[in-house]
Amino acid sequence: MKPAKGSHQKIGRSGASVMEPDDEMSAPTQEAIASLAYSYWEARGGKGGSPWEDWFRAEQELLRRREL
Repeated sequence: MKPAKGSHQKIGRSGASVMEPDDEMSAPTQEAIASLAYSYWEARGGKGGSPWEDWFRAEQELLRRREL
């Protein structure tokens, strides 16, 4: 059985469904998280910190912004 026209879902490499970037309920994109995490690193002068902490901080910040 074919899916209904217009009901296409993007499928990521892992086989999991990927939500559209303009969907209000979608998670922040990896590109958006990476960009914000990089800005945290730059703000520290490129020294110290943890890439993982920057990533999770950026992800939480972007999720918080969507709730507003």
